Amino acid sequence: MRFSVRGEGQIRKSLGTSDEAEAHRVAMKLWHEAQYRREHGLRAVQRTFRAVAEEFCDHMDRLARDGEVRHDRGDRIRPLVERYFMPFFDKKPIDAITDADLTRYIAWRKAYWTTGPGKDQTHLEYIRAGKRVRRPATEMRRIPSLSSQRGEAVVLRQLFRQAAKWGYINQSQIPDVDTPRVPPSPRPSFSAKEIEHLRKLAEARMSDPQINREVRRDRTILYAYITIAANTGMRPTELKNLNWGDILHYRESMAKPVGERDIRIRARGKGKAREFVPHLGAIAGFDMLWMLWKTYNQNNLPADTDPVFAAADGRRLTSLNNGLNALLEAADLKTDHRGKKRDAYSFRHFYISQQLCAGVDVFVLARNTGTSPDMIDKFYGQVSVEQFKDALRPSWGA
Repeated sequence: MRFSVRGEGQIRKSLGTSDEAEAHRVAMKLWHEAQYRREHGLRAVQRTFRAVAEEFCDHMDRLARDGEVRHDRGDRIRPLVERYFMPFFDKKPIDAITDADLTRYIAWRKAYWTTGPGKDQTHLEYIRAGKRVRRPATEMRRIPSLSSQRGEAVVLRQLFRQAAKWGYINQSQIPDVDTPRVPPSPRPSFSAKEIEHLRKLAEARMSDPQINREVRRDRTILYAYITIAANTGMRPTELKNLNWGDILHYRESMAKPVGERDIRIRARGKGKAREFVPHLGAIAGFDMLWMLWKTYNQNNLPADTDPVFAAADGRRLTSLNNGLNALLEAADLKTDHRGKKRDAYSFRHFYISQQLCAGVDVFVLARNTGTSPDMIDKFYGQVSVEQFKDALRPSWGA
């Protein structure tokens, strides 16, 4: 049969029979269904989940290319949809998927790498930053974490909502995609005493007379990194992206006393940018890196576009993890009292906790660090009650 629907062009359907009477009956049924769907704001012909999922992936790729969503988000969605969503729902009409189907999907997904389709898979292949990446699948052989389940559920819900915007389903047909609650699990921080111990050890290692010039330079950069990270609360990505032009009022204030060097920092990372006020303690770290640049570049000054954390040849350093891990091991600070491993993010947690202890308003602090008061409460503000012992013992009076 063949018929037209305004706005959708001509529709052709096979009736699946050679009997003329039966063909007429099926044709009328399909035509009435198409009219009913059209009258209720849906596309005239049902679409399979796979077809809508492919359209959704193309849509997200387009948004990523146009800068409307973060580029890495576009890269992550297609592998997720193609590996899990499409094989399970496949050619089932998207408007026929129910809450019961979602419940079965969740059980299937949890078992995917242990007893399901992925149990015998040896490698994963996907596209990252335009390149095909292949890695062993051994690390996947487990039930996905609550955080992973929640992230995947968010994408699946987004897919169904987009399908509703395109008219493939009604709002009432969007199934209930459960997003498991992830209990807050703050990253490990440092105490002020631990930071002081780490700083002194970093300084001693930097001044070791037995090391060569290259190692001394690396350890000097690490010392400056710790100083800046602990006094700004910047994320590791923001520190990596930092250029000298992002340290506002730095050049013109170099001759002033530290207390009068009112610098600001432009931070870029996590898909956003902000300008914030650092603690004055960060200035010593910047001064150290400024002098190091001059030493390795014939006394020339860095340009605004040059990276703050740079290799000897001026290229941007992408990571200081090896040096930091070695220092944490030497200081016996690799893990906190819970056994959780510390990393570069731990300095951000230290900064926020110290600012809270000093009485900085949580809303001002959230704005300065590029997060929310709720996130500070859940993940960052690891403030020991010991630091508030005097406030917790007020005089009650009679």
